[in-house]
Amino acid sequence: MLSLLTVMSCVTNSLSSWPTYCSSTATTYDRLRLLCSGCRQTQAGREYTGSVSQTVSGRQCQRWSSNSPHVLNSDYTDDKFAEGSRAAAANYCRNPDASFDAGVWCYTLDPNVRWERCNVPLCTGNCDVVAV
Repeated sequence: MLSLLTVMSCVTNSLSSWPTYCSSTATTYDRLRLLCSGCRQTQAGREYTGSVSQTVSGRQCQRWSSNSPHVLNSDYTDDKFAEGSRAAAANYCRNPDASFDAGVWCYTLDPNVRWERCNVPLCTGNCDVVAV
């Protein structure tokens, strides 16, 4: 449990870059976690840590730490997830693929559909950030 949170505002320069922070006591981006859990800050959505776990067609997402029913790409190691691990990403929509810039997605529990995009909108305006 966190004992102290430093809250600040951030602004986004563009949809293709990480937000620029107005004020911060944190020393690295690794210590910052965006609190905009209902939206993604960038087009690719690699920073997204929300709890959407259903695809655009309504399929449930497979856990990122599971290889059933689909075997995950071995390139999707823990460091590719904003939470720091595949296990912490649970079965939420994410984008651990550095070459895919079209938003968040997940492997599905449908054995006939390997993966599908998720409907997580881009954030509009400012959001709050917390240093952990």
